[in-house]
Amino acid sequence: MVKRCKNYPAAEKVATIPLSCLQLCWLLLALFPSFAAASPPPAVTPYQVVFIRYPIEPGRFGTVVEEFKSAMAARGYREGREVEYVDILTSHSDQRAIPEVIAAVERYRERADIFITCGWVSLYARELLKDSGVPQLFVPVLSSVALEMLPSVSEEPTVNLSGVYLMYEPEKILRLAHLLLPGAVNYAYVYDSRIPADLVYKKAYQQLDPVGRHGFTIHFLDLAAGVDGVLSELKGRGIEVYGGIVGVFQQRLALAAAGVPVITSYTLDIDRQSLPSYMGEDNIVAGLFNPFGYTGGRAAEMT
Repeated sequence: MVKRCKNYPAAEKVATIPLSCLQLCWLLLALFPSFAAASPPPAVTPYQVVFIRYPIEPGRFGTVVEEFKSAMAARGYREGREVEYVDILTSHSDQRAIPEVIAAVERYRERADIFITCGWVSLYARELLKDSGVPQLFVPVLSSVALEMLPSVSEEPTVNLSGVYLMYEPEKILRLAHLLLPGAVNYAYVYDSRIPADLVYKKAYQQLDPVGRHGFTIHFLDLAAGVDGVLSELKGRGIEVYGGIVGVFQQRLALAAAGVPVITSYTLDIDRQSLPSYMGEDNIVAGLFNPFGYTGGRAAEMT
């Protein structure tokens, strides 16, 4: 029973049209056809991470890339979804790779969100990125190489550059050599002048003060002239112990023929478990070692 309001007789003349929810939806679609098309979810543009690395053996910085991706995925950045990777491996490990590094930076500089540069190639990428707003991480480099790009490795950078560096200071190597071979006085730094990292590290040896040399006379032998020439110099100069980084590692088996102990600072892209097998191939007595994979994970956390 419907009770009409006596004060409003006109209400009796109003026609009411009952609408179900379904009818209401059809009415809205008829009045506003644009509602019929479902709006697609907004596309997510993935971040672009560009790796530039060179083919140092045995792993060519491969573990840096692997551990970086793994750590990023653990943080929710899935490859192909939230992040896109560009991995550039140069054709050479020496200065012949410089044009490739420059070309890679120029190609991706306008669209990359960050550059991850491995080893000495960081020096040449830096020249093109320092005036841009694109972040660059060096992963890893020697501390001496880092100091070619930054005024300090202990202070927070105020520019678009940071990274992970390895503490292979020559003073540490010579201190280790002095402790293990207390009577030795002739140490040779064996390098390859075609490899920028070897040249930067040579400069670090040359800048040592007498205290940092720990009583050693340091001899500089260049592999660019040939391994045979270096073998002859090792014997002719009465070298009692030697070391080096990239060039020495590449020629470690040939240099072992000299029979001179090696106390060095290899920057190796191998895991900790594989290290003993490499030490058995030459005359390594001791040295400093950091696996590259660890630095890749740290770089992902920084990113």
